[in-house]
Amino acid sequence: MNTDSWIEKQEIASKISAFAWRDQCRWTELRALFAEQATISVSWYSGSIEGFIAASTNMASAEKAQTKHWIGVPRISVCGESALAETDIAILNRSSVGPLEVDVTSYARFFDRLVRDTLGGWKILSRVAIYEKDRIDPLGPSVLFWLINGFAPYHKYPRELKHLAYGLVRKGFKLAPDFVTSGSIQERKLKSDALVWLGKGAMLP
Repeated sequence: MNTDSWIEKQEIASKISAFAWRDQCRWTELRALFAEQATISVSWYSGSIEGFIAASTNMASAEKAQTKHWIGVPRISVCGESALAETDIAILNRSSVGPLEVDVTSYARFFDRLVRDTLGGWKILSRVAIYEKDRIDPLGPSVLFWLINGFAPYHKYPRELKHLAYGLVRKGFKLAPDFVTSGSIQERKLKSDALVWLGKGAMLP
């Protein structure tokens, strides 16, 4: 095994997993993970990392979302000063359906482009969340949950994130216009463009 490559992948993996700083409102540490002109696209936001952190700060201060990110082991491809990584994640969100509190679990992947900065470290240049499926569960046994849940308008949202999207909209957030779902044309284009960016001879993670 190439030791340098292994060390690079370990550093990249640590940067990806450190996104959990967001759940603890550690905004300075979160910003340090991303390149100067970095962008991020998730279900409720698409734009610069500065805008994302500002919106996340407002979300946390208003106590509009209780969110926890479980972040898996990334699959990483390095090519010179650039890299791609794809990581399985679970987004654990406290939400509500009518008067009932519920937990929504969204299964997704982070697809990241990374670059080496002038000091030789790795930074995330762009991050796109790819949504696969989600589920909803009551906080405790509840007959009322099944009655209310049956009338919730989940059909208005893509099936890959219908419970997550419904909860976000109920809390006053707008869905980003360009979020990506698993197996979609958008995902194929995202990865095709990333492969060209990384280098035609490279393998996708």
